[in-house]
Amino acid sequence: MRLVSAGTLRAASIAAMPLAAVALLTAACADQPDATTPTGLRPVEVTAQQASYSISTDPILDIVSAATAAWASKDASAYAAAYAEDVQAVSPLGALQSGRDAFRAQHAFLFGGPFRGSTQTIEIRDIRFLTGTSAIVFQDVSLTGYAFLPPGLPSSAGVVRSRVTWVVEKRGGRWEIVLQQMTPRL
Repeated sequence: MRLVSAGTLRAASIAAMPLAAVALLTAACADQPDATTPTGLRPVEVTAQQASYSISTDPILDIVSAATAAWASKDASAYAAAYAEDVQAVSPLGALQSGRDAFRAQHAFLFGGPFRGSTQTIEIRDIRFLTGTSAIVFQDVSLTGYAFLPPGLPSSAGVVRSRVTWVVEKRGGRWEIVLQQMTPRL
């Protein structure tokens, strides 16, 4: 049996809405009536426009700044603070980590050992708002100055490069990272 959280269902429902709308509009606006089309309906031309949100990216950029400062000071609690209590984080090696406490504990280990002298650089490639309270943040992240890497994590000339995607959500007036996916790149 697969357990799915309410947040996952909400995100999946939001993601599926445009596809369902296109399918319904396509069926409703077809040139050829079928057995399910009510008599007397005529095809209507529909122009879809992408929703635009004029939402400030400043709170999301503040998360990036806080994460960068926390990494520099090797403060695992401060680093994990921007992550939701129920965060799901996928490592560059595909391991899934659930919850802020586990995420903080992992970074306490990393900051105390292999990443003690490391520097993390985050470059935002794009921020796309899905709704007024959710967005996807696309990043290129580089890690240098590490003592050693977990087996299987690729690096080139002493630099670990990753594509990192966050799903951020505004909860209780505060933006939080609810999902993180890291993919190695060379």
